[in-house]
Amino acid sequence: MYFGTAPLVDATTAPLSPDDLAPLAAGGRWRDGAALVPLKDRDGQEVVGAVAVRPHPAPHGPLPGGFGFAFPAAILAVTVAAVIAFRERSLRRGAYMGAAMVLALATYLDVRWAARDGTDRWLVDTRRLLQEAATRLPPPRVRVAISDLAALVRDGEVALGEPAESAPRRVRVDGERRAVVAVLIGSGRWVELRSVPAELEAPRWLLLLLPCALLGPMAILLLRWAERTPARRLREAAIAWGFVGPAALHVTIFTIGPALYAIYLASTANVRALLRDPLTWNAFRNTALYALYVPVSVALALAAALAIYRYRHHWGGRLLSAAFLLPYVASAVVIALLWQAIYRWGSFGLGRPDWLSNAGTALPALMLTSVWAHMGGQMLVFLAGLQAIPQAYLDSARVDGAGAWRGFWRVTLPLLRPVTWFVVLTGLLGAFEMFALVFVLTQGGPFPPRATDVLVHRVYGAAFGAQAFAVACALAVVFAAVLLLLTWPQLAILRRQVRNA
Repeated sequence: MYFGTAPLVDATTAPLSPDDLAPLAAGGRWRDGAALVPLKDRDGQEVVGAVAVRPHPAPHGPLPGGFGFAFPAAILAVTVAAVIAFRERSLRRGAYMGAAMVLALATYLDVRWAARDGTDRWLVDTRRLLQEAATRLPPPRVRVAISDLAALVRDGEVALGEPAESAPRRVRVDGERRAVVAVLIGSGRWVELRSVPAELEAPRWLLLLLPCALLGPMAILLLRWAERTPARRLREAAIAWGFVGPAALHVTIFTIGPALYAIYLASTANVRALLRDPLTWNAFRNTALYALYVPVSVALALAAALAIYRYRHHWGGRLLSAAFLLPYVASAVVIALLWQAIYRWGSFGLGRPDWLSNAGTALPALMLTSVWAHMGGQMLVFLAGLQAIPQAYLDSARVDGAGAWRGFWRVTLPLLRPVTWFVVLTGLLGAFEMFALVFVLTQGGPFPPRATDVLVHRVYGAAFGAQAFAVACALAVVFAAVLLLLTWPQLAILRRQVRNA
């Protein structure tokens, strides 16, 4: 580092000439194998010095000789793939995938090591700058203030410290992981230079490295499939992909791409702070409470299906079926506006406050609206299940002396168990995904205490209200994991039904 034309940090370096310093105002330049970067004053107007950056002459890596893990892993992966390809072994597919995963893991280790080494180098270089700044600040300032040194560090923080080893180390400060190095700024005066370790961001590279590493094995498997497939089937496959291609491209650009970008943004969020946020747990609590309407809705839908099935050949049964289905096929916004008018009319007519503006009644009001809106669709599924039950089962139970209640409890309900589980699981999924009613009726209020701020509305508010897209993506990823746990039993039930069909 040069102040003017004289070396400031490395005193053994040759000084710059005025001819070297003058052209720096227009940008950097090279001199004796080093890149000179202009160092301007605090106003950013005049060039007061330069920083010389020299490329290191030897490669760096965690292995002896400066090599990283990726190079030997690549050689191993190519060797394994070649041996398996020439010997025609049956386990070549798994070996291809395993070799690719080893290569991706080795590359990730290299990225993590490079990030850690970059943080350590930044700490060491910045320590030297702080030490020089502490001794070269202009008089009469004898003891430099820590706040003045902290103003020189933009990507870190400076705090009071104690004597420690010179090598950078990792510690926890207020529960957060930090890279720390001790800095001696005067006689017996020590400060601590802290920075966020860059290796904490390394796991995001796995999202990119794993798909890239699997491109080779997928290409090999595709070529082997083309080699074994007759030409006619290849033409059929090419024609089929010609039709599917535009739709697949659309899904990739507008669905898979944004989903991967959301996962990337979620990896940048402070998950611990998110989990400590009381608004997050409030949203989970409201969502769980709201989902309690599902058992009530399922029970009412089953009762309505039994009534309609009994009078299915009568005009009254058809009229009742249409009445239940109308709310289900209506728009969610229309349903919200209709019930908003109902709640306001009922509250004002009785001289009471609006249900939607009361923290104790807002969520139950939404649950009542949801029961009315979703019961028709659930009834339709139960009606299809009742029609699939053979009449011979009910006739046999009646011959054995079973009445209407015993026949329902012993015959109808057990045969409807898969349908019931399907309706309950789909109802829970719909309850967790509820957004339109909250957005139109309450906007997550009343405020406080955010009595209807459910999880999806919380994601929307974090993204488009507070502009915290990383936090919103992290909440969305957690929400997707919850939905996946709920969807798994549903898929198991569907597979069981297919096997029993």
